[in-house]
Amino acid sequence: MYSGLAAFYPLSDKYERAQLPQGEFDVPLMISDAMFNADGSLAYNDNDVKGLWGDIIMVNGVPWPTMKVKPRIYRFRVLDASISRSYRPTLSTGDPIYVVGTDAGMTPKVEAVKSWRQGTAERYEVLIDFRKYRTGQLIELRNLSNKNNIDFANTNKIMRFQVVADSGSGAGSISSIPATLDDGGSVNASRGGIPTMSLTPAMAKAKRELKFFRDNGQWTVNGVTWADVEKSGFTKLFGNPQPFDVEQWTIINASGGWFHPVHIHLIDAKIIARNTNGGLPFAWEKGPKDVFYAGENESVTALMQFDTGTGGGGRYMIHCHNLVHEDHDMMVQFSVGDLRTNDPITSDPPTLDTTALDAFPPVYRPGLPAGT
Repeated sequence: MYSGLAAFYPLSDKYERAQLPQGEFDVPLMISDAMFNADGSLAYNDNDVKGLWGDIIMVNGVPWPTMKVKPRIYRFRVLDASISRSYRPTLSTGDPIYVVGTDAGMTPKVEAVKSWRQGTAERYEVLIDFRKYRTGQLIELRNLSNKNNIDFANTNKIMRFQVVADSGSGAGSISSIPATLDDGGSVNASRGGIPTMSLTPAMAKAKRELKFFRDNGQWTVNGVTWADVEKSGFTKLFGNPQPFDVEQWTIINASGGWFHPVHIHLIDAKIIARNTNGGLPFAWEKGPKDVFYAGENESVTALMQFDTGTGGGGRYMIHCHNLVHEDHDMMVQFSVGDLRTNDPITSDPPTLDTTALDAFPPVYRPGLPAGT
């Protein structure tokens, strides 16, 4: 991932196409950081397996780019693809940014925020309204950063927008910032489950706690590392919910010197409480989530349904998405139903790929020179 082998997989449906900007006004922003040697090669320093924080901020692989924008409303799909760094983006003008989507879909209510907090692998979709700015104006997307990042002289900058004269038909743009969004009931409901944002505490069949902390130099979850799971023959489980059960999980960051973006595989979840922010979820995280920013000494409580679909079940990961923490060894597993179902070791055995190396020549997008 640090070498650049990371990318977007944008999803679309008729509901977002009807309500949010499309085409040239629907723009992916993959934010990452890196450090470079004098010869331009990547340098690497994980700070005694605490994390990697580079001094260069890149967007879609370009250091501190400038994007030309028309005086329209743009939608940005923002991914934090850093190894460890979290961000707190804000506009240099002080104008609001409108949150319309979280990791797993659109937010029921559009929230206006001055900034938002985003950890590794979190995805947020936001609207920025450029209609009020004059042609030629430069607007910076800045980074206010968060506690326990390692910051450098220019890591307070992400990118710039330069407003240009309006042109073209404007196809794909929208005329105003929406107040609410309709997702048609979410993917869970389409498979017989409950829409994520309709989950309530009364539906929970179990309540569980996940404690993330550093124990004798080891990154652990409830005192367990992935090495412990391996030693068990991959049978050691955090929990064993049954298909379509609803549970309430509380993620606790018990290590005050670090933040942990916690990723739970399979599920979409509704955050219902934090021990900070007056006990409520932050304004920007009021949509379906699968990555949960647990700041220093924070806890976050979420409701989730274990919707595996027909024939599903088996084992799924829970891990810190600070990839240095995950590598050393902050990861455990849970199983939905019988842990032998869809066994990851035996259900899809490896086979030799005899495809010729030149069987799929690259195809470049129009307007980009070959080799880009």
